[in-house]
Amino acid sequence: MSERHPAARCLHHWPTRALCLAFVAIQAASINWYLMENLKPSWAAMFAADAVILGLFTASFIQSSANIHREKHLPLVTFELSAHLPLCYIAWFAYAIVLDVKIVVIFTTFSTNLDEAVFFGPNTLKTSLAIAGIVFLTFLPTQHDVRCARRRTLITTLTTTVLFDILDGVDILENLFEKDVRESFPAGLARTMIVICCLNFMLPTLPLFTLAKTRFGLKKLPEKLELLHKIGVAYIVNLPLLITRMITWHGLSAGISIFILKNVIVIALVTFELVDDFCCRKSREANDNIEDSNHTNIPMERHSAEHDI
Repeated sequence: MSERHPAARCLHHWPTRALCLAFVAIQAASINWYLMENLKPSWAAMFAADAVILGLFTASFIQSSANIHREKHLPLVTFELSAHLPLCYIAWFAYAIVLDVKIVVIFTTFSTNLDEAVFFGPNTLKTSLAIAGIVFLTFLPTQHDVRCARRRTLITTLTTTVLFDILDGVDILENLFEKDVRESFPAGLARTMIVICCLNFMLPTLPLFTLAKTRFGLKKLPEKLELLHKIGVAYIVNLPLLITRMITWHGLSAGISIFILKNVIVIALVTFELVDDFCCRKSREANDNIEDSNHTNIPMERHSAEHDI
């Protein structure tokens, strides 16, 4: 256990929580400005939804703080004594829904009209959307104060790719700012890009849900959930991004992104792990069958020897 006093270990989370709320507010104000400036001032009503998000984040901080404080005063932290934190994933899901609504509106109405010469142009919008990655990085540590290496390994395993997946989703929107390029897209390709980006913002809900259910590593992650996580990262997140980039690159001669290497590497690594796990499982099953057969034959041999005597 850390030498720090339990109260101090709870208190040190609050600067991170304040920073997380600040990034959420900055992102909301920036994107809402685009909506108000390019559509109608009535889009200022989105600030009400953003206020709800800030409230959910704050409530999740209070809930996690109470749990952290309780765990620090327990002689032994167990799964039964640790609290379930539903606001951990509910807050992020609500945040992603509101952000996705804004993305859909912007990229189906005026994204091609944005001027790079002005401050509130495509670059600032992409930066504002990418802030979601920083929000996640500052949100996750506020939900726990895990010191155990095994628990931290589980947290890292489930969340290590989230930041890159969010940035990858924002990057794929690059070609949707150029009107001439977008007009050359096949029917439905632009909408597919928007859907992929929106899904990438929502998918962090799943690892947060899993972490909350396992009490951030107090309970071992079931093999099926670990398998589903790997499949999701490789084939639900990265494979659609890779296919879309190959279509825009080879089929339409649009600009290519370095994130295509990330897509290929992740898919290759996960596929290798899945094949390796499958082969190891088959090998273990074969060894278990041999051992069971040997155990069965031993009593028979003994019985035969006794009969001969």
